[in-house]
Amino acid sequence: MFALAHLLFFWLLLIPISIFVAVLYILTLQRAISRCAPQNRVASPESAWLLLIPVFNLIWQFILYPRISETLEREFRQRNLPIEPQPLRTLGLAVAILHVCWIIPVVHFFTGVAGLICLILYWVKISDYSNQLAAQGGYPSAGYVPMGQPQPASQPAAGFCIKCGNPMQSSSAFCANCGTRTQ
Repeated sequence: MFALAHLLFFWLLLIPISIFVAVLYILTLQRAISRCAPQNRVASPESAWLLLIPVFNLIWQFILYPRISETLEREFRQRNLPIEPQPLRTLGLAVAILHVCWIIPVVHFFTGVAGLICLILYWVKISDYSNQLAAQGGYPSAGYVPMGQPQPASQPAAGFCIKCGNPMQSSSAFCANCGTRTQ
């Protein structure tokens, strides 16, 4: 009876802590997606919250993680920031596979530990990418040209402002959005 009470107390403590950590993780994913321009998003920031739905999340993570990877790649390329092709796609799929394998009785301990390690690595990397995007000042809203589309001939952009990320003309000495000197 004493052991049962401790086990019940352990589960009543573990469940709220797990939910709290999951919410922090999902907030990190949402923040990373929301720091990308809407034109570059393959997933909406709110779609990360679907990971909280039990059983459905086993399938949804296989859809969400590749979409986050594509969203980040599009945004980094649009901002002319260095990034590897399909960032975090492999690690995200490893997290998803290990999460699904956790339900297999014989190997669940090993896949659980490996999945936790991969999840922590993914969380750290996605947070790093999100911080890099935030350091660029968010996505430019005015005059934004989606990736793969030609720049308008009337306003040739030479690059982006290093402070706010606004597209800049090659002849501009100052950013029209924030006033930062370009040269």
